Amino acid sequence: MISRNKLTDPNRRVKLSIWLLLSFLAVMFVVSCDNKTSPESLDKISVRFPIPIVEAGQTTFYVAQDKGFYAEEGLDVQFEMGSKELNPVKMVASRQDDFAILGGPDTLLVARSKGHPLKAIAVIHRNSNFPCLITLKSSGITKLDQLQDKQIGFFYGHISTDVLRNLLRRNGIKYTEVDVGFDYAQLIAGRIDAEWAFTVTAGLELPAKGVDINFISPADYGINTHGYTIFATEKTIRERTDLTLRFLRASLKGVKYTLDNPEYALKSLLKRAPNLDEELNLKRQLAYNEVTSNTDKFPLGYMDETMFQATYDRLVEEDVIEKPFDIESAYTVEFLEKIHGKAFR
Repeated sequence: MISRNKLTDPNRRVKLSIWLLLSFLAVMFVVSCDNKTSPESLDKISVRFPIPIVEAGQTTFYVAQDKGFYAEEGLDVQFEMGSKELNPVKMVASRQDDFAILGGPDTLLVARSKGHPLKAIAVIHRNSNFPCLITLKSSGITKLDQLQDKQIGFFYGHISTDVLRNLLRRNGIKYTEVDVGFDYAQLIAGRIDAEWAFTVTAGLELPAKGVDINFISPADYGINTHGYTIFATEKTIRERTDLTLRFLRASLKGVKYTLDNPEYALKSLLKRAPNLDEELNLKRQLAYNEVTSNTDKFPLGYMDETMFQATYDRLVEEDVIEKPFDIESAYTVEFLEKIHGKAFR
C-alpha cells in the first residue's frame, strides 16, 4: 500500500507522471504499428502474372509477400495468374489489375503501338536471353546455318516467336514453321529438327527427363532479349505515384532477398505449388538469379533506352509495330532513381 507521504512527495509524483506518460506512449506506438499493417488499413492492389501456372520466375514476388515487404509499404497484394483471355496487357489496360508482369518488354511495346497507354517501371532480367532454339544432341545441329530448309517448331502468340523469326530472317535461313505450342513430343520423336524454348523452362526440364539437347541462342547472333518487365498504365503512374513507388520498392526487396537466400525463396515457391520438383526448381531459381540485374552499373530493376530501342527496332523489322511511337514514352526510370538514389539517364 502506497503511503500518503509518498503520493504527496513532489519528486515521486513527477516520476510517476513520467512513467505513466511513457507507458501510454509505448502502448499507442504498438497499437499504431498494428493498425498500420492490419489488413483493413493496407492499400489493396492486384498484380497479374503472364502465365497460368506457378513458376520460379514469380518467386521474388512471393518472397516480398512472405517477408512482409509489401505490408511494410502499406500494401495488400493479390497475385493473379495470366492466360490468353486474362492476359496482363488486357487486364491492366482495362484497369482490372493495377500492375502486371510480362515475359519481356516486347509485348508491352507491341501493345503500346496499338494505342494502349502502358509504361514499364522496371526490368528484372537484363540481357537474360531466355528465348532460344533447341535441337536434339543426336542431331548434331548446333549452329543456325544447319537449319537451312529444316522444320522448326513455334508457339504462335508466344513472346519467343518474333525473336526467333527475326533471328532466322536476319541470317537468311529458309525453313518450315510448325505450330507445336508448348509440346516437345515432335522434337523428341525426330519429326521436327528444332523447336523454340526458354533456357529456364524446357532448357532445364528436358535434360532433367533424360533428353540431351543443344542450344542455339539469338544472343550469339547479336540479338539480346530481356526478361520479366513490370508495368502499369500511364494513369496509375501519374495519379498513384506514391503507391507505384511503394509497390516497386517492396518488389525489388523481394528480388534482393531471393538472390541472397535461394533456399528460402524456393520454400516460398513450393508453398504455392507443393508438387513442384524441388531440385529442378532450385536450378531454375538459380538460373533466374544469374541473369538478374544486381550490380553497381546495373542495379535491381535496371532498364535504359538502349534496351528498349533495340527491342523496338527488332519488332519494326518483323512488322508487328502498328503505329510508330517515341521509345522513351514506353518506360520511366523515375521510381528506380528514387529507390537507388542515382540517375539512370
